[in-house]
Amino acid sequence: AEADLKDFEAGIDSAQVMRLVDQSNCSAYDCEFVALAMTKDIPLVTEDKRVLRNFPDTAVDMASLLDALAH
Repeated sequence: AEADLKDFEAGIDSAQVMRLVDQSNCSAYDCEFVALAMTKDIPLVTEDKRVLRNFPDTAVDMASLLDALAH
């Protein structure tokens, strides 16, 4: 399994993560996912209300994503 996933690993900028932590009330762990989504220019699909509230331009919940895809 590790060999299959090896080429799909992505690094993130620690400084960016810390900036996101500083501007929100989210954990560094959560901000790593936000930073990755921002870097890849893709939505972060989550049900974490804190992440959704702090990063509305990046985070989207599943219901909203499914609604957007249906239209």
